[in-house]
Amino acid sequence: MIDFRKVHYVISCPDYTFRPKDNKPEIVFIGRSNVGKSTLINGLVSQKIAYSSKKAGKTKLLNYFLVDDSFYLVDAPGFGYTSYGSKEDDSFSNMMETYFHNPQLKGGLVLTDVRRGIGKDEMDMLKYLRKLHIARTLVYTKCDNAKQSEISKAKKEVESQLDLNVFYSYLNGDYKELRSLISKVLDD
Repeated sequence: MIDFRKVHYVISCPDYTFRPKDNKPEIVFIGRSNVGKSTLINGLVSQKIAYSSKKAGKTKLLNYFLVDDSFYLVDAPGFGYTSYGSKEDDSFSNMMETYFHNPQLKGGLVLTDVRRGIGKDEMDMLKYLRKLHIARTLVYTKCDNAKQSEISKAKKEVESQLDLNVFYSYLNGDYKELRSLISKVLDD
């Protein structure tokens, strides 16, 4: 099994053509701005490697982190609202459209805040990944800030609509299950 503790930042890229040329597999983290992508990466690898900000929209490039010298975790820019508007939304769309056709992409983790549930953007992303035959996992973030009723509602929402792996992320939580899911995706 992958250790997830030997990790380092490699490069930030405006699109996947600038990615490292070693052909290692990739797992991408996708979600709205400020949903907790960088925080989740830091939790998975048990160290602060990905920069997280309180201000939405700070990540503007694809950030590559090499794990155990065997695969990359890729922190993608957030989609949706940012303070600098639609020009960046178009740039995000163009960047990610080409990225998803990257032959090294093995899986996508689609993150959503458990308090807001799955929105149209997240559903569209999950459907798109499925269409491209890319393994996908829905990750509910900020569960430690949610009411139990919000978490229960999210669980019902998922059970009734989706056929995929789901992970509920808590700060200082146990990432063993998510590490195992990522390992399985990389083995397939």
